Amino acid sequence: MQKISLYDLKRKLRTSQDPDEVLALVRHHLKDFNRRELSELLCELLEYQEIFFEAAELLIEDGGADIRYMKEDVIPIIFCAVGANKPQAVEYALKKGATLSIDSPDYLYAIAYIFQHHRLAAITDMLLILIRHNIHFDFMLDSLDTPLLLATRYNSNREVVEFLLAEDVRKYHYDEHGLTAVHYAPFAKAPNLYKIMITCMADIQVKSKFTTSLEPVAECVIRVSEHITFEEFIYEALNAFLVNRHRMYDDIFEKYYYRLHMIAEHISQIRTKYGEAG
Repeated sequence: MQKISLYDLKRKLRTSQDPDEVLALVRHHLKDFNRRELSELLCELLEYQEIFFEAAELLIEDGGADIRYMKEDVIPIIFCAVGANKPQAVEYALKKGATLSIDSPDYLYAIAYIFQHHRLAAITDMLLILIRHNIHFDFMLDSLDTPLLLATRYNSNREVVEFLLAEDVRKYHYDEHGLTAVHYAPFAKAPNLYKIMITCMADIQVKSKFTTSLEPVAECVIRVSEHITFEEFIYEALNAFLVNRHRMYDDIFEKYYYRLHMIAEHISQIRTKYGEAG
């Protein structure tokens, strides 16, 4: 087998669909790289390969690869596996001496990523591992995003948001635009999210943090005044959709305009329920 560069070997480990090929590549090139480079290869294995145990054992036991190695000097191997939603790799890393302790906020990006991109059924095993190690999901990233904000805006699976709400994460964290997850619920990827997100007077009265604007769909900008309530925000959104109707695709307009009307009716029902109609 011809000698290859570390870059090419990492690329092969990422993309190979054959576990035997992965094992052969690692075995053949084990003596060609130093400990740090072998640790980089170990990270590639745990992050990208489903069947990796024999190759990982070679790298660790024979090559001296470090399970505590940090990718790009920032993210530990185990959190690369978390972000890639590889529970078997996480369990393996734990057995080899890695830890899930959060000693840097950078590691939280890996956890937030799984809520943004996966169905709940696909991340259940990973969530159980994180919960078992006392990791909570009510945190804010440096970007001011939270798992709930990311799941609301980008995940098309309602059950992910339901899980986070059941974990008692706070709904009123403000993002960089001065808005909360409640404000994004009308334009969520998941259908009917407002029914579980907006349930009480506090939800309809939550205010924007400052004057801002939001473009939830192409060709429709919603201008948000400072400290307006969510209820007022809905009526501003309805007006913005009407004003910009001629610039929008009919199916997009109808989808969201109908949803906004449903939320306005939902708000009215909440007011009636709590005796504050009118």
